[in-house]
Amino acid sequence: MNAAHIKRIASEVGFDACGVARADALTDEEYPLREWLRLGWHGDLGYMERNVEKRMDPRVLLPGARTVICLLRGYNPDTPIAENTPKIARYAYGEDYHDIIRPMLYELRERLGISGKICCDTVPISDKHWAARAGLGWIGRHTLLVTHDWGTWVNLGEIVTTEECDEYDDEHSGHLLANPCTHCNRCVDACPNGALAKEGAPMLDVRRCTAYHTIESHSATLPQDLDTGGYVFGCDICQQACPYNHHPLKSRPIEQRSTAMLSSLAGMDDESFADATRGTPLSRITHSQWLRNIGHATE
Repeated sequence: MNAAHIKRIASEVGFDACGVARADALTDEEYPLREWLRLGWHGDLGYMERNVEKRMDPRVLLPGARTVICLLRGYNPDTPIAENTPKIARYAYGEDYHDIIRPMLYELRERLGISGKICCDTVPISDKHWAARAGLGWIGRHTLLVTHDWGTWVNLGEIVTTEECDEYDDEHSGHLLANPCTHCNRCVDACPNGALAKEGAPMLDVRRCTAYHTIESHSATLPQDLDTGGYVFGCDICQQACPYNHHPLKSRPIEQRSTAMLSSLAGMDDESFADATRGTPLSRITHSQWLRNIGHATE
């Protein structure tokens, strides 16, 4: 495979950036998964305890893997978000990004004429750490990928293939492992629940994270001391504090129907809620979770 050709086709398919990395195992320094699990900071995300070796080494995920093609698509909305609607994370406006990126990955694989495993969130591989390995950015203290053009407002995907490439970006991006976010800590200070590690490797304690509780938790109530900052689905507080999101960034328009829909969701029944949120990230939660989150945010 030719790296320049891969990147050209990726751009034609609609991706905003593409990097190519050798399919060698991630190091514990790059991806402190084992330490994170040891601390119990994964909370009830039991699936993170499974397939640890696959998450660290794509050659376990796909025997014979030689290359990880990393793709990025920005989602930063350029449309004003109405202040009188329930607060949701920016990525949750509009269509579910899985439904956008996954077909693009399949198209890219077909146009390249290769075989390989398509990865977009549901496969045990760390999207953001591979993107960093491929030179698309670096991991900030908020544990998110930071890029120059889109800040942290990015969705990611990969193609893991047994094909060899003529050139690899990770051979030229080793300097990115010297994290430029080491001494800023604005995201750490901004988190109202102290969910981010203040020192050492960037790590998130999901047990203290608003996004985790408002999306992943199926408890009847949220922790009484959880400060959601008014968010009822996900949270952008650490991203809003990130200085790399403050300079002029590339952006995309969001669907107006999504903003108009938000205010009416609470008054729906379960079936209407499911119909209204189908095809959007909000479909990840039930109507009862939505009501629970709104109730907590307005207490």
